[in-house]
Amino acid sequence: MLDDPLDLGPLLSSPTTDEALTLMDQLLRWLVTSGIKIVIIAVAAGVLSVLVGWLLRRFFRTMVQSGTKISTMTGTVIRRDPRTQKAAQARREQRAQTLSNVARNIAHVMIWAIATMMILSEIGVNIAPVIASLGVVGLAAGIGAQTIIKDVVAGVVMLFEDIVAVGDWVDIEYAEGTVESINLRATQVRGIDGVLWTVRNGEIIRVGNYARGFSNAVVVLDIDAAADDDQVTTVLESVTAELAADPAWNDQILAAADITGMLAVDANRYQRRVTVQTPPGQQWGVERELRARIRDGFAAADIAFAMPRFVETVQK
Repeated sequence: MLDDPLDLGPLLSSPTTDEALTLMDQLLRWLVTSGIKIVIIAVAAGVLSVLVGWLLRRFFRTMVQSGTKISTMTGTVIRRDPRTQKAAQARREQRAQTLSNVARNIAHVMIWAIATMMILSEIGVNIAPVIASLGVVGLAAGIGAQTIIKDVVAGVVMLFEDIVAVGDWVDIEYAEGTVESINLRATQVRGIDGVLWTVRNGEIIRVGNYARGFSNAVVVLDIDAAADDDQVTTVLESVTAELAADPAWNDQILAAADITGMLAVDANRYQRRVTVQTPPGQQWGVERELRARIRDGFAAADIAFAMPRFVETVQK
């Protein structure tokens, strides 16, 4: 008589000692083979991530040092002007730090992605369908995530063309402040009020970088129309010369001050403008000092600033 196919008693009964030993042997055999391989893969991925991160940091550090040596050996403006050389060196270090961070993040993601696929293979998962499925999912995600792809492409271009770097003071239309971080998708800018703005790279249409090359300290003066303009010129020339000769400020002055003539004239005032070239990011301090010294110089020479004009309204 045939056994009842619906009889589940043997399956629900306790396994015999031989069956339990067989199961234990299989588990130990798997741990000795695949289990050790998984541990080795995980450890190797961790060590490789640390090693690649160290190599990338060393590579970009060497790139900065090589760029400094080349700039010193060549007869360029950097060699003749120590202040420009210092600014260029700081710029190279900022760019190296930014590229190093992005490269290390990409390397870590790739290493652990490969390690995860190898671990899945050791567990017994057939990764061929997984890879094929990931390809299909990637295609669908690419179609649906065109904005993210746009952000990534824009981020790569910004990094390798050295448009901005961590530590730069920038105006990126949507935010203005110090760049705190740059990744492949977004740029974070800390505003002067402390707000941290996150702007997608694909949305950055224009970039105003205050940390490239040099900056200008600009002071516009409204002077009383009755003032002697020749005397005003004498005071401005004296004040800017003293500022450039002051040891506390001369390293922040890159060129002689540009003092314009009359810019605008009306019944009670006229304007003059003073422009001083400074290292990047130093223009605001120079502007404050220049305003204070001009104010004291005008007071000593009895030169008056223009008073605000009040318009009297007549009620009918």
